[in-house]
Amino acid sequence: MNRTKKQLYPDFSAEIEYILENGVNADIIQKIIRKHKANALYNRKLYKRYMVLSESVPIFKRTPRFNEPDAINNKINNDFFGEIVDFKTGYFAGKPITYSYAKGEEAQQDTGGEEAVKTATRTVTDFTTRNNMFGCDMDVTKIASICGYAGRLFYIDLDGNERCMPTMAHETIILSSTNIAEPEFAVRYFYTRDINNVKTWTAEFYDGKYIYIFKGGTLSSLEFVKKQLHCFDYCPLQGIANNKELMGDAEKVLAAIDDYDKVLSDNSNEIEAFVHAYLIFEGLRIDDKEIEKGKQSGAFKIPHTGTQQGKAYFLTKNINDNFTEHHLKRIEDNIYRFSKTPNLNDDTFGNASGVSLKFKLHGLETKCGMFQAKMQDAAQYMWKVLASAWSKKRIIVDPLHVTMDFKRNFPLDMQNEAQAAQVLIAAGMPKEFVYSQLSFVDDVDDVMEKIEAEQEDVTSLYETTPDDIVKKDVEGDEQVQDEEQDTDDEPDKKNKKK
Repeated sequence: MNRTKKQLYPDFSAEIEYILENGVNADIIQKIIRKHKANALYNRKLYKRYMVLSESVPIFKRTPRFNEPDAINNKINNDFFGEIVDFKTGYFAGKPITYSYAKGEEAQQDTGGEEAVKTATRTVTDFTTRNNMFGCDMDVTKIASICGYAGRLFYIDLDGNERCMPTMAHETIILSSTNIAEPEFAVRYFYTRDINNVKTWTAEFYDGKYIYIFKGGTLSSLEFVKKQLHCFDYCPLQGIANNKELMGDAEKVLAAIDDYDKVLSDNSNEIEAFVHAYLIFEGLRIDDKEIEKGKQSGAFKIPHTGTQQGKAYFLTKNINDNFTEHHLKRIEDNIYRFSKTPNLNDDTFGNASGVSLKFKLHGLETKCGMFQAKMQDAAQYMWKVLASAWSKKRIIVDPLHVTMDFKRNFPLDMQNEAQAAQVLIAAGMPKEFVYSQLSFVDDVDDVMEKIEAEQEDVTSLYETTPDDIVKKDVEGDEQVQDEEQDTDDEPDKKNKKK
């Protein structure tokens, strides 16, 4: 079942205005959570469907068509939902996003010099390594693909380091006048169970300076507990949208997936029940006991009935299996088409390569391009939040100089890429730029450093080094001067003899 209008992400403009005028309290927190409830329940249901839980996949809740005690009721789930999500996640985030800091003159001017740029570069690198941004970005991509958006929370750990973690959509509420990547306020709410299995709800409200913590046995009984500094100058909980509508990638084809499951399950029921054919006894005396024996042994013992000639034969159903197969194939094609997911089982897809393969991935690339734009929006705010914490450590990081390089997890065509790189270099393009365009190069700076190191380690092919040549030239000049001096002294020696 698709979303209703009530289940879309709500507008919190009124709540923002209230907080700006009156501050935060338990009453406004409860109202915000209630307003988000329909959206949260739907997103939670989508996530449970991704996990293939029995209560969240429609085919698992199907009852037999006829109320018979022994009715066959196969429930076959075809996980197109999971394939749509996993394919996009692997294609978009299967290769790490490269985060780096600019090194040009402008970066040095804005950061504070060459040494400040080196410090900023090391700070950005340490943050991405410490938080395993590869895994964080992959989780964010998956959650956003399932639910329509994901959350990302920044915090300071016990060692004083800046950390980040993805949060689930049904636990994250972003209050923003622009988009969820740039929050004014945010709420994260969740429940825990103690050792006696008693549920306790916790709601954390974030503004530009503090965390306000509320707790209660239910969401309607939340009470203020305490507030504490979060050490950033901006709201540290942001949202990352999958698209402008905040909808998941599989939502538009849920009905088609459910139809495919029902048709395939019905076919399985027919085969298992063996109702494609009935055994007919015509003119023969046979009781139920004999029929049961025949089912077990595979043979029927029929007594002689005198002169009357009886017969046994199968009455088969006239089933148009071509219609069923074509129907399933049409549904399958529509699922892949409208979810913009390539069907890797397609024969024509397997034979494609190069540019033709990219055309077949055009729909997926369009979908990933929209999400990449949302990721870049969120990253600008992320670095602004982190820079506010680093500034307290007297480390200057300009968010506008932190760059992101996205690499799709695309099948490599190294030969064609290498040939294209040679052509570009021969045409005068900078090598660093050309290497950055190669899909199999993840870190251009590392490649350039290794090239320089190899050039420095190259041994000269000549026996003499440049130092030897200079030394030889100097010795030669001294020898010439000595010979000239000896030549000048010869006439004097002759005159002395005379």
